[in-house]
Amino acid sequence: MIRYRLAAFIALIAAAGCNRTASLDIPEIATAQPVAIESAVEEQASFALSKVIASIRRGQAIVHFPAKGFRRKGIKGRLCNYRTKSDGVVEWDAGSAFLGNWRTSFGEIFYETLSNRNFNVAGDPRDLFGQQDAVAAAEYRIGAVITDIRGNACHAHHWWDGKPLRQYSGEMYVNVEWTVYSNRQRRQIFKTTTEGYYKLVKPKRTGLILMVHEAFARAAENLTADKMFINIAIRKETGVADQSDPGPALFFKAPKTRTKPIEDDIQTLLPAVVTVRVGASHGSGFSISRDGQVLTNAHVVGAAKQVTVVLSNGVEISGTVERLNKARDVALIKVPLRMPNALPIRAAPAQTLERAFAIGSPLDEALKSTVTSGIVSGIRKMKPDNQLLIQADVPISPGNSGGPLLDRYGNVIGISTLTFSRDKGQNLNGFIPIAEALKSLNLQIAPRAGKAGN
Repeated sequence: MIRYRLAAFIALIAAAGCNRTASLDIPEIATAQPVAIESAVEEQASFALSKVIASIRRGQAIVHFPAKGFRRKGIKGRLCNYRTKSDGVVEWDAGSAFLGNWRTSFGEIFYETLSNRNFNVAGDPRDLFGQQDAVAAAEYRIGAVITDIRGNACHAHHWWDGKPLRQYSGEMYVNVEWTVYSNRQRRQIFKTTTEGYYKLVKPKRTGLILMVHEAFARAAENLTADKMFINIAIRKETGVADQSDPGPALFFKAPKTRTKPIEDDIQTLLPAVVTVRVGASHGSGFSISRDGQVLTNAHVVGAAKQVTVVLSNGVEISGTVERLNKARDVALIKVPLRMPNALPIRAAPAQTLERAFAIGSPLDEALKSTVTSGIVSGIRKMKPDNQLLIQADVPISPGNSGGPLLDRYGNVIGISTLTFSRDKGQNLNGFIPIAEALKSLNLQIAPRAGKAGN
């Protein structure tokens, strides 16, 4: 057996030997016709190819060199596989392997394929200076996993002396699993599989790698005909299930709103902010009542039902995820402990230019109770679903997610959720308005009886 990686196809050398190898049975997959897109390219959601990997069983035969060539398929090549040695099979020897991203040949193929079909795709190889920025700003990242490669190849030989010419024609099939990831929602929203087939009639020196690339391009063309993918592109579908009915109203006892400046009493607020640990990662959260109800982001808890809640004094408690709204990126955790403190909720929405403070555990749990400050920069409606976000220049980092955004008195006005740009932008950060968060989970503040507090 001869073993080669995909990247080494171009260096394949066939030598003298056995002429008994049969061809692989390969499906001739039709390429989908272009679908008319009803939205202008500039109005569509943007996509960027994040990564292409191969996940193929080590030792799997991926190319055969049948001795009698491909005359029945119309594929040309003089003295086809005349000197093929051994059994004329190329096997995959890399297992899982990285093949490329938007910077590589696969990225160029992906860009050309989607843009030719009028999709809004980032990564134009002709953009010498803005290519990376465009990719970073894309709304969706796409990952491609090639799960199957099968081909029949013809190695042409010289008509006079039978020497190998290292020129190849043939046919190639690939199966590609595509995953679409929302940069804003920070989660996978769609997965599908397409196939691609390409026939190279005349031998070329780069014929083997060319066939793989072109088969990948056909699989990408078939992706553009997928109805769900089209709906994401034209903003008819965000990949989020309807979660408008989270369940019956759940009341909680919130403290009275504060009127004392946050600088005068910060030590009473810090115990209400917690670290939420899920596996090896963490985010932040905050108590909305001393009865053990904690708010955080949906992307912090992920698919976990049980999480670890770490108080500011280091006490660790097991918490249960009781309510979740991925579309609004909020979650409610219940812990079986009376909390040392809770944060008051402000009814009035955030206003541009007002001072704001964020508390959380950025980057490392050891940095718990970190306080940063800034101003509210604006109130935005974010595509594709026009959800409200508070934009503020209050610095946040990974690990702050799910922590509170407070007004100058220490009342909650929002929840940390995202940064608009980590590469070029400075403190362009997004926060979920607290009223929107509570509404999405159907949480309501219990009426206060007389002077009874929390």
